[in-house]
Amino acid sequence: MLLKPLTIILALLLLQNPVGAEEDPVRMNAEKRYEEFEVNDWFEEEAVKAKLKPLFDIIEQEELLDDNSQFYYAVDLYDAGEKENAFYFMYRLAQLGYSVPQFYIAYMYSAGEVVEQDYEEAVFWYLLSSMNGEVDAQLNLAYLFYYGEGVQADYEEAIYWFSQAAFNGDPDAQFELGYIYDIGQVVEEDNFKAIELYKMAARADHMAATYYLGLSYRDGDGVEKNLQTAYDHFKKAAELGHPTAMNEVGYSYLNGIGVNKNPQKAFEWFIKAKEQDEINAYFNLGLMYSKGIGVEKDYKKALDHYMVAAKANDAESLFYVGYYYEKGMGTGRNIRKAVYWYERAISHNSFAAMNNLATIHYNFNGRWKNKKKAQELWQQAAEQGYVLAQFNLGALYETGEPGVKNEQKAFEWYLKAAQQNDGESQYKVAQMFFEGVGTERNTEQYRYWLQQAADNNYQKAIDDLQALNQKTSLGGK
Repeated sequence: MLLKPLTIILALLLLQNPVGAEEDPVRMNAEKRYEEFEVNDWFEEEAVKAKLKPLFDIIEQEELLDDNSQFYYAVDLYDAGEKENAFYFMYRLAQLGYSVPQFYIAYMYSAGEVVEQDYEEAVFWYLLSSMNGEVDAQLNLAYLFYYGEGVQADYEEAIYWFSQAAFNGDPDAQFELGYIYDIGQVVEEDNFKAIELYKMAARADHMAATYYLGLSYRDGDGVEKNLQTAYDHFKKAAELGHPTAMNEVGYSYLNGIGVNKNPQKAFEWFIKAKEQDEINAYFNLGLMYSKGIGVEKDYKKALDHYMVAAKANDAESLFYVGYYYEKGMGTGRNIRKAVYWYERAISHNSFAAMNNLATIHYNFNGRWKNKKKAQELWQQAAEQGYVLAQFNLGALYETGEPGVKNEQKAFEWYLKAAQQNDGESQYKVAQMFFEGVGTERNTEQYRYWLQQAADNNYQKAIDDLQALNQKTSLGGK
């Protein structure tokens, strides 16, 4: 690690003070001290020389006379656990104007390591080091301003220093700046800049940038959609150790997205992601065990994997744990536990859980019976577009008790589900058009929806359509 002597260039001072920055005493004092900084040999102080005389004797004996050698000696002291002595050596070199020791001193003050945590000192030394082009200092200074650690949050200042570090080739800064432009929360969204910055970082094997490039190509976000290129980036990020990318590679193999379908390879990648505690991998393994895809069907193992993801509040896994308890799959049937897990899933906006819990409240006797609650849950899920709830709400209005039964509302909800390509709902709509129930009789619409249901392999519709076609061919009406 080469030391760089400080060259103070006042023209490169911060772009501008944001509104309110003058009210931040930490920043004001650090910038004032920066402007007044002068190179000096701090070890000329008698008290310090006396304290470190034994170490200077070692330096003279080992002929560590140049500043570079003393820096590496300080690093050795630090690694050996003699952090206080290392700090004094670093501090001297920092006072002499060297950028890397300035970075280390800033880090120690920021982390409260060896010395008491002091953000004013941290900002001061990071600023000195950053203005001399030290990339690590520029990156850490950007983080301080971005997250408001010890100073007022200042996104403009943070972006300035991220940009400096990115320009100087730091992959972390390139990724962070790309992400800022990608999400567009503190600056105007700019997908082109985001992609270019991700690409820069990815060329240096930055695994998060490589993963985000995969997402961009998968979704067509800022680039032309290309599933094969997305897979290639996911694969590279996974090989670099990115757990979520490992799961994406598994998902690609499972569904044949950007690569040939291969359930065995999908399973292998899900296992690798699981070993890195990737929650989605637990869900996907549960799915494979549940359906016997690439592995032997095993409801117990499926439930075990769903349970891990459910405890991490994955909504789909919460639902499946409830479903397994309701149906007694991989465990004994337990409605109380099913209700518990469905309610937890609902708290994470699972419409499937709303539908199933409504069914329990409607069909079960005893403590669980609550038809009013069932209707409320079906209504809530149906309004969010959940097709099974729309069908069930239609059935409730079609066959419900007095005060609930409403054929017009039944038709409306069946129609919403039918428009989402649900075969049974399409058949119901066809029947209601044929009979004039809940809507006006319309034989043209009857034929249309009957055909739609048949195309979705709904057997009753297939049978009725065959009978209708046969009747028509014989000249009937």
